[in-house]
Amino acid sequence: MEDERIDYAVIGDEDPNFIGGSYAFVQKYIHNMTAWQNLTTEEQEKVIGRHKFNDVELSDQQKLPSSHNVVTNIQDENGNDLKIVRANMPFSNPSKNEYGTYFIGYARYFSTTERMLKNMFSGTDNGVTDELLKYSTAITGTLFFIPPPSMLDDIE
Repeated sequence: MEDERIDYAVIGDEDPNFIGGSYAFVQKYIHNMTAWQNLTTEEQEKVIGRHKFNDVELSDQQKLPSSHNVVTNIQDENGNDLKIVRANMPFSNPSKNEYGTYFIGYARYFSTTERMLKNMFSGTDNGVTDELLKYSTAITGTLFFIPPPSMLDDIE
């Protein structure tokens, strides 16, 4: 079985000069842990759109229109899900009372990541922004182009 993550993260035939490359978006978020911990578990789950302890997605009826996974769930003009491959790594600096997450997302099309970010920060077509941003602040954000191996082979 083919790993579908490749379809979401690696540039294909649509851009012949860059087949095998990827777009990587990296962000650093700082969390307001006091505000987050003041929420009940159920409220935290609604913010994210997933159960806290088993990572199972909440039903559509349980989610808020502003839940993180609702706002970042986007489709193309044919209704197909547009996805990225993502990873999060928590970090802390207790001496500064900083607690946060490093996020990295790999995308076949930068436009997919761009739409997710616009929905999160500027709002969906309905004007809904990401509920998670009430508790997390983006400190940095950088886009990288990861060249395909063939392009690196051509560098002299």
